[in-house]
Amino acid sequence: MAKILIIYDSESDRKFTSTAVPFVKEGIEQVSGMEIRVKHVDEAETEDVFWADGIAIGCPTHLGGVSWKMKQWWDERTPDIWFKTDGKFAVPFTSAGSLGGGGELACMAMSIMMMNMGYFVFGITDYVAKKESLHYGAVVAGEPRADPAKEVCRRAGRRLAEWVGYYMESRKDLHPLKAEYERFWELAD
Repeated sequence: MAKILIIYDSESDRKFTSTAVPFVKEGIEQVSGMEIRVKHVDEAETEDVFWADGIAIGCPTHLGGVSWKMKQWWDERTPDIWFKTDGKFAVPFTSAGSLGGGGELACMAMSIMMMNMGYFVFGITDYVAKKESLHYGAVVAGEPRADPAKEVCRRAGRRLAEWVGYYMESRKDLHPLKAEYERFWELAD
């Protein structure tokens, strides 16, 4: 059974990132055969990282970057984790004060952080609604209330589970090009 960790920080008073976690989890659950752990960064242990084949990593957008608590967690554990997570998968998700508020930069920062740890971080070409995509990871403005915002979170989790299943479990049916769900919303006006 493939194993996926959702590790997140949601330190602001509104806790918007934590409201995205259930939707990321729902996306993972759309793929059979996945065991899931959900850990707030305050509760996560280095063992959780070693346990997981894939990680959905999420935090609030802070000045276009990773929250200090999430960055600190990885910084403090780098000597223990370094060289031991090569070949695992990661996908970022974030909440920002608004679209255009640095969410994609935060996803890129988390992606770079994960690449430094040896993770495969992938782009997601899917459109979940008209003009709604998650190329660099799932970005939501505030709490994911609208259906497209919920779906970008689900899609991030689903695509993570698909890649983990495809590569770690040799489940060829999970390759995105074989997907039987709608991946590309009508892109015309």
